[in-house]
Amino acid sequence: MNLDDLIANESIAPQGADVLRSIGRSGKSFLVHALPRDAGKTTVVQAILGESAPEIPRHEFFGTAEEVTALTGTPARGYLLVAEIGHRGRPGYLAGDEVPPIFDLVAAGYSLASSLHADSVEEVFEVLAANGVPASAASAIPYLIKIRMITNETGTHVRRVVDAIHQIDTAKGSGAAAAVLLYRWDGKPQGTAESWVAAPVHHHPRGRRP
Repeated sequence: MNLDDLIANESIAPQGADVLRSIGRSGKSFLVHALPRDAGKTTVVQAILGESAPEIPRHEFFGTAEEVTALTGTPARGYLLVAEIGHRGRPGYLAGDEVPPIFDLVAAGYSLASSLHADSVEEVFEVLAANGVPASAASAIPYLIKIRMITNETGTHVRRVVDAIHQIDTAKGSGAAAAVLLYRWDGKPQGTAESWVAAPVHHHPRGRRP
């Protein structure tokens, strides 16, 4: 599924998709975050990556020391693809002491494309901090994309929408990170008179070491 598909199914407005296109084409790091499971984080990650230049290398990362050594010695940096940050359970789901090396590689010139469970910019930083990444290192990820799940008033249909896109800037002199809102989803699906509200959330344990 690409960004045009997300526009067509009303998961994002065209102006929001343009922001995601620019992120993908820039080749810069980003994190997609949502609190509930199955919110579509991987779909959005892949849609953004689909806008990146084909010559940019992509390196799947599973958290091993051997990978860190090999990637450190690789001259062509490109994207570091991590399935999810903050808990384990599947290949590429990394947590605890597996997470700081990701940000060491980012500091060495790689761009991160990944996701995690968090409902806000502040919670993204909390999850990373709980997994050994200080705010100074977390601020190296310039773009955070939030997904929200909404349901119609009768509870019969659930939609996944790109709710917000933030750019992280480090305030001059203070070292503090500031989030600048680039896009906010403020509509409802076309062609319906129903109200759409936040869907019930099945919470995932956030920010806990495994």
